[in-house]
Amino acid sequence: MRVITHTLGCRVNHYESQLIRERLSGLPGAGEVHVVNTCAVTSLAARKGRKLVRKLRREHPRALIVAVGCQATDSPGELRAAGADLVIPNRDKARIRELVLAHLRGEAVGGEGWPALAEERIARDTEQIRANLKVQDGCSVACSFCKTWQVRGPLRSKPPDVAREEAECLAAAGHPELVVAGINLAQYGEDLPGRPSLVDLLRELLRVPRVRIRLSSLNPEGVTGELISLFADERRLCPYLHVPLQSGDDRVLARMGRPYTAAEYADRVGRFLEAVPKATFGADVMVGFPGEDEAAFRRTCSLLEELAPLRLHVFPFSPRPGTPAAALPDQVPPAVKRERATALDELARALSLRVRRGFLGEVLWPVLEERAGGMWRGHAENYIILSLPSDGLARGTILPVRVTEVRDDITVGVIEDNQDI
Repeated sequence: MRVITHTLGCRVNHYESQLIRERLSGLPGAGEVHVVNTCAVTSLAARKGRKLVRKLRREHPRALIVAVGCQATDSPGELRAAGADLVIPNRDKARIRELVLAHLRGEAVGGEGWPALAEERIARDTEQIRANLKVQDGCSVACSFCKTWQVRGPLRSKPPDVAREEAECLAAAGHPELVVAGINLAQYGEDLPGRPSLVDLLRELLRVPRVRIRLSSLNPEGVTGELISLFADERRLCPYLHVPLQSGDDRVLARMGRPYTAAEYADRVGRFLEAVPKATFGADVMVGFPGEDEAAFRRTCSLLEELAPLRLHVFPFSPRPGTPAAALPDQVPPAVKRERATALDELARALSLRVRRGFLGEVLWPVLEERAGGMWRGHAENYIILSLPSDGLARGTILPVRVTEVRDDITVGVIEDNQDI
């Protein structure tokens, strides 16, 4: 059977879609299987999942439509109503081959417990040159607005030696960069014997030669002094952290259940930017959380202006059924949410331009990912996307590029010929 995956959501989902492709490889029989790997982080994400299932059902009436993932765990009935033939929650995602084959035979299969992450491995990432490497799942922080911790199960970490073996396999498959992903990387290792830390994991992964390592997203409590020192000393650790902020106001952060203050966030990110050469960072910010008044919003803007993220993901608060935040008083009107989101989007563009201009004349090392219009495009080690005109190069090459031009929508460079850099 032909298997097609459709992925919504985070890097963990993208990793798991590759796991699904490998698990369903060589599925016997004729016809098509469409697997929709869903997301439930916002109401918009859930709406996209339902819409995609309906579209696939309409366009492929004879195909087997399988919905998996976070939305499949949170609201399976909605996906069945949209047209999914089979709905598989996160707990059973790794068993997808067994469940699909049982469904095709018309058999029922009983549920099992959450599998250990040591059982989840991929051989390559067929959709990305910068391969995702999932090392952690679950979260116990229980933020008041979040559905993810409810649908992702208990804390589970991949042992460092198992992660290294998987990394070796991905490197051998030709991936020059590995993106270490998890639901809450700051809690990595808390469930493992000996409680290895994220730093211990990174040191193990650095034993794999000829690849560089990037972290996908790391909550502020994970930005420790030990982690910062390792990044400062190790060139193969990409000097970029995506550190979710959500709000720059302490009262809003407390209502969210976030385990840090605005000052603690600024201190940790500031120390990373100061200590690590060529470092940049990105952040998530939620606008319109219940109780966010104009003064709270301005504090968020001031903190962002102070720290200057390269990337900023802005999204309005979305009340999710079953979360404490959905029932909080002082809900912010939708029009105010839209206004604040627009203002932050504008600020994000200005701050990104400021950060990128700071690297004019500097040499960065992008990995070539795609080519269009005579230009190669790829992420540098500090996550600046560089475009360079060049022929005769291969996708996946990492090479020195000097930044020559920064515009609103593009950063341009030329290959650096100086071999002494």
